[in-house]
Amino acid sequence: MIGLLRRLARLGFRKGMGGGGRAWLALGIVSWFAARAKEKTKEPPSYREVLRPGESIAIRVFEPPR
Repeated sequence: MIGLLRRLARLGFRKGMGGGGRAWLALGIVSWFAARAKEKTKEPPSYREVLRPGESIAIRVFEPPR
């Protein structure tokens, strides 16, 4: 669905800006916003880790070799 909206946005911008059609430009803008909104509403992956009593996490940063 997002791919279709992106194609419509691309087509609308191309025909609206190149050919001067306001309706095509409006279609491009609306479909671009719809694709962005649909993309942003996807739930991000969960990176939660549950620790048991006594467990810990250690984060170490190593300097890269020069």
